Amino acid sequence: MQRYTASAAMVLGLLASQATADCGRGNIPFTFCDIAGKDTVLRVCHDDFTVTYSYGVSGEVPQLYLSEPITTVDYHPWDAPAPTSGSITFRNGDYAYEVASLFVTQPFDDDIPSVTHFGWVTVTRNGEIVDKLECRPEPSRYVYGGALYERMTAMGLVWNGYGRGWSEY
Repeated sequence: MQRYTASAAMVLGLLASQATADCGRGNIPFTFCDIAGKDTVLRVCHDDFTVTYSYGVSGEVPQLYLSEPITTVDYHPWDAPAPTSGSITFRNGDYAYEVASLFVTQPFDDDIPSVTHFGWVTVTRNGEIVDKLECRPEPSRYVYGGALYERMTAMGLVWNGYGRGWSEY
């Protein structure tokens, strides 16, 4: 699995072109949110071939920027009749950053459903949890994955469930 750390010029270019939901020109938002208790933002975006993870203070050069091909990213889409959930994991040396989202639909006044969004990133080192950062509920800007799923299937990949993951047709 390839890992890339963006150069400062590349990161500044991404930040300067916040045309599509803070993801940069030509990129599609996957999930992004403000981190509770911190002045930081988490963004996961993709284009037709690459998925990126960006974490840091909004408007500044990210503290961490990771990128990898769509065909190798560890993406687990919603896969059950339970609440809509899924995750995507990026690796950087001994560290892994699992970004998870959960949407729960609940009855509201007059049986109009309300959707509650939860999100977080779990940081592990050599498999041990070192931090879990929760997304603030507001402003939440979850998009969560439909376009990434569609892009992966268009590239000839098929989701086989959590036990088996992605494979080629």
